[in-house]
Formats: sequence, C-alpha cells, structure tokens
Amino acid sequence: MSKVLQRFQLATLATGLTLALTTGVITITANASSDSEEVRAAQAAKIGLKQAITIASKKASGILVSADFDDDDSDAVGNGGVYELEFSTGSVNYEIKVDANTGKVLKTDSEHLDGDDINDYQVQKKAKTTIMTAMNIAEKQTAGQILGIEFKNNRDYADHPLYYKADLLKGNKIISINVDAKTGKTFANKFTR
Repeated sequence: MSKVLQRFQLATLATGLTLALTTGVITITANASSDSEEVRAAQAAKIGLKQAITIASKKASGILVSADFDDDDSDAVGNGGVYELEFSTGSVNYEIKVDANTGKVLKTDSEHLDGDDINDYQVQKKAKTTIMTAMNIAEKQTAGQILGIEFKNNRDYADHPLYYKADLLKGNKIISINVDAKTGKTFANKFTR
C-alpha cells in the first residue's frame, strides 16, 4: 500500500473519530439541556398535576391511566408546558391536554380501545393501589412534586408485574420512582436524572 493511501486512511480515521466524539458530546449536552429545560418549565408551572387531573376529569370518564408533564408541547400557551392526561372507561380512551400555566383545557380527543388497552384497563381497575394513592406515596417517599405517572402491566420486574412509574420534580432534578400496584411499596428508584 502506498504511503499516500496510508496517510489518507489515517486522516479519514482521525476525522471520523473526531466527528464521533463530538457527536457524543453534543448528544450528552442536548440531553442535559432538555432535562434542565423541563425542570425550568416544571418550576414555572402555575398549576400542579393533581389540579390538572381535577380539571381534566370534568371532560372525561373512567379511571386515570397516565398523566405526564410535557415542557415543549406545541399546544402550550407560553413556556410553562402542558399536562397530558389519559383516562379510560374500558371501551373508550380520552386524552386531554391542560395548560400548566392557565389550567385551560387545550385539547380533548377520544378513541376506542384495542384489546391490549382493554386488558390493561381491567387489570388496573382491580389493582389494590390506585393511581392517586401511588402519586401520594411517590411524593411522600421523595418529598418531590409529581410531574407524571403511568400504570404499567408488564414483566419488566419479575416481582412487580403491575406498577406505577412516577416522575417527580425535586429541587433542580427530575427523579423516578416505581410504586407496586398491589402492595403500594416503592422499588427500583432512580433519584438522579
């Protein structure tokens, strides 16, 4: 192989490595930036998730299946974010967006459930720990402010097939905690993010 070709290959390799390392740094920076933006938006929100649930429940039927804070939703008014709430009746799913600054309902959609969603609804309805109780447990355990919660019916954790995954704002961090839907006990907590 000629020396010119070897130099070209080395230069190409060096450029590729530089690009790969730079991309990795940019990705890490972007993730940290988006978390800090979410934290700032959550801190600026004028209403909490529980208030948003109360507001949304007037527009929907059924049980709350999930609730989540979204800091960059296109339906948001200003920079405070939106709460996205999902309710289910066992046959119909309601998705409602509530502005985190004004408490105004921004959007309401409904659709018929598929087989998996109907099964999840039936299982959640029989759970000993309700989603509202799980939120209270998560807040008490972490001393944080609830930002989102979702019912999980899967085998991610062998000892906890039914649980609620909760995200909370604590200081300048978003933390995650899981609450077993049968026992109300917490597990697999992630206190940094």
